[in-house]
Amino acid sequence: MRFKRKQNYVDSSVQGALLRRIFFHWCAFFAVAALAVILMQTLLGDPSKTVIERLRFEMGEFVFMGLVILALFPAFMLDTIRFSNRFVGPIVRLRRHLRELGTNECTDHCSFRDNDFWAEMAMEFNRVADMVKNQKAEITRLESQLNATANAKSTAN
Repeated sequence: MRFKRKQNYVDSSVQGALLRRIFFHWCAFFAVAALAVILMQTLLGDPSKTVIERLRFEMGEFVFMGLVILALFPAFMLDTIRFSNRFVGPIVRLRRHLRELGTNECTDHCSFRDNDFWAEMAMEFNRVADMVKNQKAEITRLESQLNATANAKSTAN
């Protein structure tokens, strides 16, 4: 296994969008579940009480369940961030290597952590980076050969 990640939040745009989406899904789920349970219990409750009395009672009963669900929410969000690192982390790393390769810098071979998704992308990037490196070396060799030929011609004249 390679190194553990030191930070959980590596790409704010992607992970932030994911957290916002999950937050809205959780809110929708919580509201619909609460409404369904409260209405179901209210409609099936003691018929000798008024609907308002039954509704107040069931809302009070649901408060505990609501608190439990809300207490679990941060753990789910943290797990989502950590899980998202398995696909966001490799893309961040690949983007950094592409930037290095695009600015004519030498780049190390790209590698992802053992549990990351898309490990084959690192291998494909490394194949392309090696091809670019070989082409740069060939261009340098050909330029020096061309310069040597041009120098030989100018000294011969």
